[in-house]
Amino acid sequence: MSSANNNWTEKLNDFRLKLNEHNDKLVRASQKMIIARSKFSKREVDLEFVKSAEAEYKLIKNEFKEIANNDIFLKNVKESKDKLKTVNKNSKEYWKVLEEYKLAVLIFKESKVAIKDRGHGGQLVQLSDIALKLDNIKFRYREGHPFAVNGVSVEIKHGDYVAIIGHNGSGKSTLSKIIIGVLQPTVGSIEVYGNKVTRNNINMIRKFLGIVFQNPDNQFIGSTVRDDIAFGLENRRIAPSKMPDIILDSAKKVRMEEFLDHEPLMLSGGQKQRVAIASALALSPNILIFDEATSMLDPKGKTEVKEIMVQLKNTREKTIFSITHDMDEILNADKVMVMNKGQLVKFGSPKEILSEKEFLRSIHLDIPFVAQIEEALQNEGIKISGSANLEELVKNICQK
Repeated sequence: MSSANNNWTEKLNDFRLKLNEHNDKLVRASQKMIIARSKFSKREVDLEFVKSAEAEYKLIKNEFKEIANNDIFLKNVKESKDKLKTVNKNSKEYWKVLEEYKLAVLIFKESKVAIKDRGHGGQLVQLSDIALKLDNIKFRYREGHPFAVNGVSVEIKHGDYVAIIGHNGSGKSTLSKIIIGVLQPTVGSIEVYGNKVTRNNINMIRKFLGIVFQNPDNQFIGSTVRDDIAFGLENRRIAPSKMPDIILDSAKKVRMEEFLDHEPLMLSGGQKQRVAIASALALSPNILIFDEATSMLDPKGKTEVKEIMVQLKNTREKTIFSITHDMDEILNADKVMVMNKGQLVKFGSPKEILSEKEFLRSIHLDIPFVAQIEEALQNEGIKISGSANLEELVKNICQK
């Protein structure tokens, strides 16, 4: 596609994003006006308060109408058509100008659709290298109930592997649901790559995210591994001609390319979860979330999935979040978030977190197996610490 065509595609996306942003403002102004009228009927506010809310709504509505003006795209169609008339049909340039005209018509039609759906089809871009920013996030399931998540603030850079740990009821599962957009915070704000999350752009935000859940059996749709990976691509309206290469590339990343024609339900637990990871990777998410992804697997399956997670971490192409009960897993992470009673009580490197073993135990968390062995050796006078895995521990012991 030529730079001129790319320019018009970008203009269409900007048009969608502006529509979506102002539609969000319009919805909030509408809600404010409805609440004002309701309060006025109960004599809780005066008429001036209602008129102010109505005036704000009217102003934002007019702004939305101005933004929804797609004359620029219509003008592009007319100019492309006029240009086409001046070109000789037997020349090479004619076909190029014809394609430009067809694209102009397509973009104009898409602009009409964008107005109708209030810009929901827009594609957000990365505005910063901060993959996730949580600012004073609070959430409770019912009014009057205690906060399940209480005042969590954190910034995660793109490419980091972050483990989120905590005992049952600590708030980590609720926090994960907030991150993926299943729950909306009661208080606070969320930004994904610099884009503030709102009700209206949540579907666009989700395009940044890929999720691997606890039970792989619940994620299968297709009758074969190939069909299952293709399902998400079809929902994203990826061109069928591009799908085979994407499917094969995703399967190779998790070492499942030889199983593409197998039935998913006949695979082992670890293989099923690797297919689930491939399905997520096929959509090219910037952030990959593992929600207790190894908790239902046997030791072999756990090892397989952990290896994939480490491989993904080493590329630094994606930001990885792992919500886990498996304390051994935190050794692979760059950062660890420790949740307790709805609060983020510790945030740091695995080494920093594991230096406070007694604190972890005080909030009902054990320490990784490797750290337990190191602790036992330290009690015997053998000073060893900071081993990332069992192999490194053995190496450190041999050097003593």
